[in-house]
Amino acid sequence: MTGNNDMPKGVGEALELESLFNDATGLVMLDLALSVLSKGTFSVVEGIGHFLFVAVGGVLLVMLRFNLNRHGKNPELTTIPISLLTPFAIYLLAEHFGVSGILAVVATGIEHNWEADRLRLTSTNVQLTSRTIWNILADILNDFVFLILGISLPEVARNVTQMGWQGAAALLGVSVLVYVVMWIVRYVWALRGDSASISAFFGDRKSDERPFFARLFAVSGIHGTVTLAMAFSLPNKIAGHAFPYRDELIAIATFVILISMVVSSIVLPRMLPQKTEAYTMADLDHIRNKMVDYVILQMRSQIEDHAVREALTDQLQSQKSNRLTVDRAQSTANYNALLSETKEVVDNFLHCEDVNNRYSPEIVNIYDKILRRVLVEPKRNHFTLRMKHSIKHWKKEVLWHTSHRVITHEQQRRFRDARIAENPELSEQIKQREVMRDDLLALNNEVTDTIDHYLDTVLENRLKQKHSDNDFVYLVRRTMNHFCAHIKHDYQKSAATVPDILYVQAFQHEYDFVQQGINAGYINQSIAGVLYTEINQAQLLQLQQFQETEEMALIEA
Repeated sequence: MTGNNDMPKGVGEALELESLFNDATGLVMLDLALSVLSKGTFSVVEGIGHFLFVAVGGVLLVMLRFNLNRHGKNPELTTIPISLLTPFAIYLLAEHFGVSGILAVVATGIEHNWEADRLRLTSTNVQLTSRTIWNILADILNDFVFLILGISLPEVARNVTQMGWQGAAALLGVSVLVYVVMWIVRYVWALRGDSASISAFFGDRKSDERPFFARLFAVSGIHGTVTLAMAFSLPNKIAGHAFPYRDELIAIATFVILISMVVSSIVLPRMLPQKTEAYTMADLDHIRNKMVDYVILQMRSQIEDHAVREALTDQLQSQKSNRLTVDRAQSTANYNALLSETKEVVDNFLHCEDVNNRYSPEIVNIYDKILRRVLVEPKRNHFTLRMKHSIKHWKKEVLWHTSHRVITHEQQRRFRDARIAENPELSEQIKQREVMRDDLLALNNEVTDTIDHYLDTVLENRLKQKHSDNDFVYLVRRTMNHFCAHIKHDYQKSAATVPDILYVQAFQHEYDFVQQGINAGYINQSIAGVLYTEINQAQLLQLQQFQETEEMALIEA
């Protein structure tokens, strides 16, 4: 009801606590009332004694979980299953002794919050995992309960229709009266209460805001699934007789739910101001992308191995968001312009005096020819030409190997040795080819370093200019890496492995970036909180993967 509005903190906390205690109290009172109707007697002392016994049992279970978290070797393997089973165990234990399982579970829930507070900095893995599991379960159960509510409404509508319009009008009038009485009780309690707990939620009794908070609290008395669930839980028979006015009570509960929801949905948006976000998703994505680019530059400057450098760059790139609105035409234009500039940088490097002094003209010309064929002249349906060339090459290879009966590497080695024995000049030609190959690979490594240096400089300058739409730089880098790999693909087939320590250093640079942004004033606390959470989660996931890898290595050893 208040998703787009700013609810006062005290009123919001009061509503959250009310949803816990009032629902539980309502269920207990209904259970006690039904017990009195069916048995005719009720012992307050006996009921309190049973409840205290169950509550102590809940505290003991929570204390067991607390000690397992503090002293267990693998607490997540024991604590989380016990945590999930605790509500069921407490409920069944309470029902076994004839008292309210619901209220016992509420008492245990309070102890659960105490446990979470005590373990805030202990067993963080357990805390994060447990919180995630409970959030998922809470969302699933809430969705399921509202689904049941929606399925139940047609049955209520049929029952009301059978009562006729006069009976329906009478029930509606009773429902309105119930809602008005509830509104008045809530308003007076919030307005006139002078206890410390009420003042903590609604402010001092003499403050000017107290009447507004009281009206807000009264209007926010929304009924829902628990109310209808209690109505549907009424038995068809009690003490051997049909339960009186069961359908009417269900109808009244439904009307009260609908009235409270309709009134709240109309009134609350008019009472509350619009929620003002400390940032927009575009702001968050802008800062996050800049953070990733910053970290990539920091890490690339300290990694010498090109393959490792590119592998880590790709991994860090995955942290970026794709929600930013991108001008496709402008992005394509930026890509084409930067690719053209990068080709020009490579061309100037190939024909500089230093390269010509260290490499033969034949090596430079071969490299230049490959560059123009792969990158400079791709508009002539280059993909089709490459496919035709590959098919022609493999056809020629298959025919040659088949005709000479040379299939395995050993057969190829023996065939080459025989050819060299017959023609000694062939050995010299092979050596010359190997020298040319080595020179070509050496030149390719220098070109790769030149490309990396140039694109890193471009990215650094764009960060200085506050740009976060730098994906086209990585696309150009990927294109040039593909070209360089095309030249040496026969000589480097193994995938690069990024050392664990590099990920740790990258995460530390991300922390530094956020802290520098806070100090400089261009990152507010809200964005910083989101980024810190994302970094913590990514770091935790990476550390878990490290641990799993080490455990697998120990098992294999």
